[in-house]
Amino acid sequence: MINSKNIVHHELIGLNVNVKKFHNKSFNLKGIVIDETKNTLKIETIEENGNISEKIFPKDVSIFQFKLPNGEFVEIDGKILLIRPEDRIKKRYKKI
Repeated sequence: MINSKNIVHHELIGLNVNVKKFHNKSFNLKGIVIDETKNTLKIETIEENGNISEKIFPKDVSIFQFKLPNGEFVEIDGKILLIRPEDRIKKRYKKI
């Protein structure tokens, strides 16, 4: 079960996310994670006019707030996620 203590060991694709900071600027973009690479998250958003768009954010300069399936919100500095997703899931971490 995914929770705030083990989120870095789980798949992020499919989670709702808010981008809180991007390049040291306050930012508020909401969407769903649709792809992840070592250095980026691709987020699908719905614009005000109803169009669906995809935006790519670098992990190293962003702060993300994920909404877990149980309704809990977890804020994570993207620097913690700077590793290939398949390797991050296997890696052991100290408590966050």
